[in-house]
Amino acid sequence: MKKIIKYTLLFALILGIIYYVWPENKLDQNQRIDKIVVNKHDREMIVYNRSHEIARYTVSLGSIKWPSEKWGPILSHDGGPKQKKGDAKTPEGIYILSPNPGKYQPALRINFEDIHPRSGGAILIHGPSPTNKWAGKFLRWIDWTDGCIALTETEMKEIYNAVIKNCPIEINP
Repeated sequence: MKKIIKYTLLFALILGIIYYVWPENKLDQNQRIDKIVVNKHDREMIVYNRSHEIARYTVSLGSIKWPSEKWGPILSHDGGPKQKKGDAKTPEGIYILSPNPGKYQPALRINFEDIHPRSGGAILIHGPSPTNKWAGKFLRWIDWTDGCIALTETEMKEIYNAVIKNCPIEINP
């Protein structure tokens, strides 16, 4: 029985390492993104150039924080659109993106708070925080943001460099 557990753990470790280092498709450096669509239910972001899909990404979204805010992300949710500040829901609708200076670099700001000033703070597309960059692709497995849309650091840099000024983003349930 101990051998089975030992080999199972070793196999899982090897698969995890392969997943972590496996190369992924990248955008061409000259490609531009002129529209982004996020499908919350499928946890995917689709980027377009001139109405043609050019890439898909797996994203992390907002999460329910239970039983208290300090416990961090516990459960995933599709929970509908953002309704109030602190509900950790990712908004739904059509918005405009702009570069965002701050803790998560690079990041794109979604103009949600301009349209709904009482419903919450800044909503971003961003990569991991400086303290959890080490987790890389494994962050995709959980919803951990406070209503933002998160990618890996490499993916975020790729998108940030390709997105056009005032790019629209459509966030679907």
